Amino acid sequence: MIYGFFQGFSPVLPALLIILLAFISVFIAWWSYSHLQILKTSSKWSLIALRATALFILILLLLNPFIIRQISLTENPAIAVYLDNSQSMSVERGEYDGIQTYNEILAQYQSGKQDNLLYDEFLFDEAIYTGNDLTLTGTRTNISDVMEHIRENENRYRAAILFSDGIVTHGRNPVFAAQNLSIPVITIPVGDTTTVRDIAVAGVDYVQTGYTFTRQIIRAEVYQEGFEGEETSVRFIRDGEIMDTRSIEFNAPSSSHIVEFFAEFEEPGFYDFEIHVPPHPDEFTDQNNRETFTIEILDDKTRILSLAFEVHPDVATIRRLIATDQQNELTASTYLGNNRFAGDDPRNIDEPFDLIVLHGLPIPGSPLFTWVQSLDAPLLYIALPGSYQHKTRSETAELIGYRMGSSGTAIDVQIDNFLGGISHPLLEVDAVNFQRLPSLKSLRASYQVSPAAQELAGLLFQRIETDIPLLISMDTSIRRIASVNAFGWFRFEQNQQEEVRHFFTQLFTNLVSWASTPPDQRRLTIEPTKQEFSENEEVEIRAFLFNERGEPESEALINVSVYDGNTAEPLNSFRMNHSQNEVYTVNIGNYPQGMYRVTARAVKNDREIGTAETRVNVRQSSIEFLTTKRDDDLLQTLAEITSGRFLENLDFDELNRFLSETIADQPEELFSEDFLYLHRSGIWFFIVLILLSAEWLLRRSVSLP
Repeated sequence: MIYGFFQGFSPVLPALLIILLAFISVFIAWWSYSHLQILKTSSKWSLIALRATALFILILLLLNPFIIRQISLTENPAIAVYLDNSQSMSVERGEYDGIQTYNEILAQYQSGKQDNLLYDEFLFDEAIYTGNDLTLTGTRTNISDVMEHIRENENRYRAAILFSDGIVTHGRNPVFAAQNLSIPVITIPVGDTTTVRDIAVAGVDYVQTGYTFTRQIIRAEVYQEGFEGEETSVRFIRDGEIMDTRSIEFNAPSSSHIVEFFAEFEEPGFYDFEIHVPPHPDEFTDQNNRETFTIEILDDKTRILSLAFEVHPDVATIRRLIATDQQNELTASTYLGNNRFAGDDPRNIDEPFDLIVLHGLPIPGSPLFTWVQSLDAPLLYIALPGSYQHKTRSETAELIGYRMGSSGTAIDVQIDNFLGGISHPLLEVDAVNFQRLPSLKSLRASYQVSPAAQELAGLLFQRIETDIPLLISMDTSIRRIASVNAFGWFRFEQNQQEEVRHFFTQLFTNLVSWASTPPDQRRLTIEPTKQEFSENEEVEIRAFLFNERGEPESEALINVSVYDGNTAEPLNSFRMNHSQNEVYTVNIGNYPQGMYRVTARAVKNDREIGTAETRVNVRQSSIEFLTTKRDDDLLQTLAEITSGRFLENLDFDELNRFLSETIADQPEELFSEDFLYLHRSGIWFFIVLILLSAEWLLRRSVSLP
């Protein structure tokens, strides 16, 4: 219904003034024709009326009048209906025959709809969609999002109806979101509450990327219901071969068990794994009895060059410590002078090193010093007695991070207690009594630490603090440098106290691991954003790209190819999109169940920066089949919290009675107002033109000029 009425003028004028203006318009028109005695009375008053009307309209439009049009719309109250579209709704158990029973329940609901209500229907699984075409393919159920959707649309709906089995497999507990609702939620249980016997692999915890010669722990969670007093085996399968089998005894009606497996790898590459529980004859379903995944193994060998410039017990001590870690590949070389080496000449080794340990320093300006200076490898410098025989120059300070201003004498020093001070990975050692540690030797001189370096620990002389630095670190965009400005560490290794030997081992292990760059030096790395995807999920790949200088690269082109197993021809090819800094992403779509190989190649200005490869596991999600027993407690709680109804008996007459009692029978009447400004309409121009034209024609008919 539409109401229209004359509201007023802007600016606001008294009605008496409006009447006065109308009187003036009539008076001016009368005065214009009052002296014409030859005109008939009818003609005179017709001319007066035409002119007065045109004049009044013009004056009125100048006052900017407007009309308020009020529109009244009558609508029936609206109800939001949410239909669970997850896979658990398709499971046939007890008296529930899956989608057939589901459709029968919906048919009863459809037949009982009230004509005076509007029903907006939505599907939901892990997200919410408009419509009612059930597919029951959703891999996760998020009822909390349904409660949030209701809250966001409370001004549109008077109530909400939820069809679901109440099994939540994703998101928060929906009870928390339901507490904020102000409209009732009617929950309609769909599914079966009878207990079935089932064994399921509930999940697998593993590290997606590992390293050679390391022990990987794979933890599998096995859930069972209804097999009390029985046992089953859990198989650990690698690349199709059973590597290990564990037995589990079920000592409760329902229980969850953690099973651990271990794997070691000698070669890098991709390894396919499977956790499998053989199906039991009385088991409800075997769709949830296996879990497949892939682990990428990288070569974790750290190539370390130990280059000594004098013979000293510290050199052998540090080398023994480095060699005890089988991940390290140590090359030992001692410079004897006159271009002679005990061991290989490192300048003749073509393969790059991950870390160079300098025991002492080469003579500044010598070919060996120039060679060390030209390397980009991380550096660990450990002082020896000969290190203090010459004054350090600026180029030497760039290597070790500090400069000795003047020569001095070697003195016995002790390590200053650095625990609880600066926070740095090099200082992460167990608490120890520093006063009981053996003494070291260092040079008593003036020191200047480079601006780019950080002094982490100092030394004591006769229990008094000194300006002599012990540990210095320097972290640049190209490499890391660590320096140890003292010698005599062999006494720590030979000490009879365990805590002293342990302190030495921890400290130098930290130095080696921190100074060496991570073993994975690939400029391009790619990985799936999830450990596994379901068949109806879109697969997303993420990449990290760094240029040759170790800086994030944001201007490259990364092409991705998807292969089915080891096939030579790719299924699809894509180009990745730059996200931020060194991160690139791409969505490669949906794929059937299986293991897929994804390769990537990064190019900039026709220069290849790097290549990478990963695996994508696509499978039928089993999370919806882990628990298939209807959760009436949750559905009833949601209804009670929102002052709704839990239709346990599927009585849709009760639903209609509740809606009739809750929602008033009268329709909702909504009002809206429109402002119509008269001066914006061109019709008034034509009306004035017609009035003036009529006046002119009438004047001509009576022979007036």
